[in-house]
Amino acid sequence: MLVGVVLIVAGIALVAVTAWFWSSARPDNPVLAPLEVMGDDAYLNADEETRKELLRQARAEAFARLDDDSELR
Repeated sequence: MLVGVVLIVAGIALVAVTAWFWSSARPDNPVLAPLEVMGDDAYLNADEETRKELLRQARAEAFARLDDDSELR
C-alpha cells in the first residue's frame, strides 16, 4: 500500500516537473536554423551549390522569423 502511494506521488511530481520544464523552456533562436540544415541528410549528400542554396534558404527563413518574433531580439 505504501509503495503504491509513493509511486503515485512520484508520478504526480514528475508530471509537475515536466509541465514546469515545458512552460519555462525558450524556443531556439531562428539564427541557429543553418546549423539544423547542416545536420540533415539532404545537406550532407548534396553538392556544393545545393549546400549553399539550402543554407541561403535557411537564413532567409530565419531572418523572416526574426522580423515576426520581437521577443527573440
